[in-house]
Formats: sequence, C-alpha cells, structure tokens
Amino acid sequence: MRRSLKIGLWIAGPLVGLAAALGGLYFVGTSKFNPNPPEANYPKPQNLLEAQRQDLDYFLKLQAMDKSYSPTARGEMVREVGKMAAATTPFAPQEFLVQLMRITALADNGHTHMRLLGAGRHPNLVPVKVTRFGDEFYVMRAKPQYKDLLGGRLTSIDGMPFAEIAKRLDALRGGLPHFRRDNGTLFVTVQDILYGAGIAKTPMQSTWTVALASGATVTRRLDAYPMPTEGDEPDYGYRWSAVKPVAAGWVGATPASGTLPIGRQNLDRVFENLPIPGSCGRYIRLQDIIDTDGQRIAPFLENTEAELKAHPPCAVIVDLRGNGGGDYTNAWHFAHVLPTLTSHIYVLTDPDTFSAAITTTAFLKEAGGSKVTILGEPIGDRLAFFAEGNSGCLPNSKLCDTYETGKHVYNGPCADIDTCYWLNWFYPVRVDTLQPDEVIVERFADWNAGHDTPYERAVEMIAKR
Repeated sequence: MRRSLKIGLWIAGPLVGLAAALGGLYFVGTSKFNPNPPEANYPKPQNLLEAQRQDLDYFLKLQAMDKSYSPTARGEMVREVGKMAAATTPFAPQEFLVQLMRITALADNGHTHMRLLGAGRHPNLVPVKVTRFGDEFYVMRAKPQYKDLLGGRLTSIDGMPFAEIAKRLDALRGGLPHFRRDNGTLFVTVQDILYGAGIAKTPMQSTWTVALASGATVTRRLDAYPMPTEGDEPDYGYRWSAVKPVAAGWVGATPASGTLPIGRQNLDRVFENLPIPGSCGRYIRLQDIIDTDGQRIAPFLENTEAELKAHPPCAVIVDLRGNGGGDYTNAWHFAHVLPTLTSHIYVLTDPDTFSAAITTTAFLKEAGGSKVTILGEPIGDRLAFFAEGNSGCLPNSKLCDTYETGKHVYNGPCADIDTCYWLNWFYPVRVDTLQPDEVIVERFADWNAGHDTPYERAVEMIAKR
C-alpha cells in the first residue's frame, strides 16, 4: 500500500503542478488579453460640453488599450479627438456618436468598433431592416404599415442618393471594403446614425425612396422609434427576411418563386445537418461557433461526426455565411476530422464570415488542402487582425467602445509574445489565402427567383464529381 501510495503521489504531483501551471497561464492570459477598462473618475459635469470633453478624455484612454492601430492611424485618431475636444459648443448626441464611430474606424481593424448598445442606452431605429445584395441594400423586413417597401432597392434617403449614403456609412467601421459595406445594412436602420451622419435631415424621421422589382418607385416617410428594452435589436443576425422567422410585429419579403433551397431555409436553426436533395452530398450549416439560442454546438458536431462516419457522403457543403464567430476551439476537432470523412468539402463564405468563423475556415482549408473549395464572397477580415480585448462605456453619453488586444495571424508566423494571442500557439493554423476559388456575388434577382447561387454552384460541382 505504501509503495502504491508513493507511485500515486509520484504521478499525481506532476499532474497537479501541470494543472496549476496551466491555470496560472490562463489567469495571466485572461488578464493580458481581456483587461478591464480603466476607471472613469470624473467630477459631475456642469454642462453638456464638459460632459462630452470628459467622454472624449475617457475615449482616448480606451483607445490607448487597443493594439490594432498603426502608429500613423493612432496619431490621426488622437488629432481627431483633439479637434472634437477643442469645440466650443457641444455636438448633437447623434453627431457625437457618428464622429466617434468614424474615429474608431481609423484603426482599420474589423473588431475595433463603437457598440450601439450598452449601459442602458437604446438607439432610435427606423421601422425597416435591409439586406445587402452585391453593393446595394434591399428592404427585406418592415413594420406592417411600411410593407409596400418590401423587396425595394434603396435609392435615396431625404434626397441623398445611395452612393453618397453608402460612402458615409462605409467610413463608420474599420476593416475590408466589403465588410464595411455589409455593416452599413445595420447602420442605415439606426435613425441616430442617419441624422448624425447628415443623411437624415431631422432626428426622428427620414424619407426613403426604393425601386421595386416591378419597376415602380415608392417613397415613404419613416417615423423612428426608441428601441425597446427587449427585442428589435439593430444587430439582428443573418438578414434574409422571411427565410428566417420574422419577429412579432414585423413582415418579411418573400421570393416571387415562393421557395428557396435548403441553404436559405430554417435559419432559426443555428446548426443544421441535412442530406442534399438528389445528391450523394451532405449540407452542414454553422451560423455561430458558440452555443446560441439554447442550441449547443459541441453535441451537434459530435453527432454530425458520428453520422458521417456511419454514412460517409461523397462531399460536404459547410455553410459559414452569416457566421460572426464565437470560440474557434469548439470547431478545431471537427474541422480537422471532416476531410477524412468525405472526398471533398465546399465551404460557403461571405463578409459575415468573421472572427472565429474565419479561423474555422482556415482550419478546414489547412486540414483538407486540395480537398477544400471555397465558394461565395470573400471572408470579412484579413488573415492578420486584432481581436479579444474588452469594452468600456463613456461615463456621460453611455456610448460603449471596444478595444482589441490579441493579434491573430493565419498566413505567417506570429512570435511577439506581447501582442500575439497565446491560445493560437495551442491551435496553430497556416494558410496562404482564404480567397474564394470562385467569387459568387448573390443578387436580389436570383434570390427573388428562388436561387441560392453559391449553394447551387456547390451542388453542381458535387454532381460533376
């Protein structure tokens, strides 16, 4: 018994030491890459101008924690904040928001941004929601009294043509051009942003003109409303109208064909695993890389892996469109085992394929090599970007801002212990590019005719194989 006890202690000792070391590493890493925001110790402001100057001072403190700025961009950011602080009259709250969004976008990092929600703040919204097709915006959801706008292409707001609207909105989020444009579909539905950017002429209403597929033109005045405490969030996920269940009090556009392929059906299911009709392939959709709406990713991937092992498909379509990310460690194993379970993998991407979804795409590409074909639009970020971090809220306006601290590099080495995100050393990935093998831009006319062009191209390629 003594000998067994000694052996047990001899084995347990190093394990306890290893666990303690890993726990310490986790604590240090969390403190380093997810630091708390600085304290906001300011006296009560005497007026709005003083309140905004305090907020600008704290904004600079938050930006100082963000590591994504180049030296040139950081200098420009500081100068722009200084110009705002030197103003002798306060900004309208909406303009204050938009100016800070524009300044934050100078980092040119997709993750670095101003949050529209937080600290009890709820913006004013317009009663429609839009989707990007190509570079254009289409109204795909509306409050019932504005349903005549459904399916309409936005041509102007308060007389400002769409090209100028898009230009102003593109400047409010950092990152690649197509990612900026995609974020414009969110910004254009926030009346505070429309007014603050000089697009809308009044704070609580705007007049929209849209061109319908029939050729008719519709112009309507949209009365804004404060976002309720629950629901109606401007960031409402993958925006494909009636293809995803429409919340109460809203109506959605439906395609003239009346039907769509499985890639656009049942989008309330965050994770989907289905046979492809008339094909030997399988369709797998991941809209998040994290548990969402009570739907758990780990059991889904485990069950999917078991099913593919039991009944190997000739090919698999992995749909990562609209996937804003999550925790890439959830997808590492599945992405590396999937190439052993099928002959070919088709990955569908778009600008909403972001953060951990980019990492998952890279996992698949590295593990599968020539067995992986990427179809659709380019992913939402570069292969080197900053993420992780935290956020803080300005003490008076309650506007919230993110700061990013961990560098991810997927197309080369990242050896700087101060900036490179440590977890990537345990989940390494190297790819030359994640550009689509075929760039397929989805058009409203195709959607309206019942098509999902990237998905259908993948099915066609499976059939040819």
